[in-house]
Amino acid sequence: MTIPEWIILGLLLLEVFLRLLLEIDDSRKFGRKPDRFAIFRILPVVNDLFPPEAHFQKQGSPEGAFVKAHEKAHNEMRHGIVRKFFWAGTLLLVAVILGYAGIQFHLNLIWLFLLFHLLFNLAKIISHGICFLQEYEADSIAAKRVQKGVAKRALDSLLAEEYPRAPLFALVYRTHPTASRRKEKLTQKKSL
Repeated sequence: MTIPEWIILGLLLLEVFLRLLLEIDDSRKFGRKPDRFAIFRILPVVNDLFPPEAHFQKQGSPEGAFVKAHEKAHNEMRHGIVRKFFWAGTLLLVAVILGYAGIQFHLNLIWLFLLFHLLFNLAKIISHGICFLQEYEADSIAAKRVQKGVAKRALDSLLAEEYPRAPLFALVYRTHPTASRRKEKLTQKKSL
């Protein structure tokens, strides 16, 4: 194996270790055993294909004035466009990195695929951070547009329906922050 292949392998092992620690931390914070999908989230490449939270989300989403104001704020702030530009730029950067690595280090398709996995997951976490900031911004705008208490009730409703997760776990796996974190952010801004 070449040095770049050893580096990729080391980063994959580090990823497995960090994801394992994340699962243990999340389980301890809520006093429960890791769920049956934890192994899918821990294994490299498998976690790209398996939506980790799909089996925990309830089908219905809360409706109401706050939710409508929140979605309107997303549209007004052009959050969807920002996300698309981020991913377009990221995919271009990843293509350049993969091309460079393939030519410079003579990596075969398997190693290039594993490198893509690592780059994709890093970009996904950064994307989730951007989404979190957008969610907090939309919540703040929506809370100012509805009557006092409406936002609190909507977030309490979301909190009751949400499968509880630690904030770091949500950052790694979700595009939306936890309801408790969203409520905490609004409380800090005194919008509730």
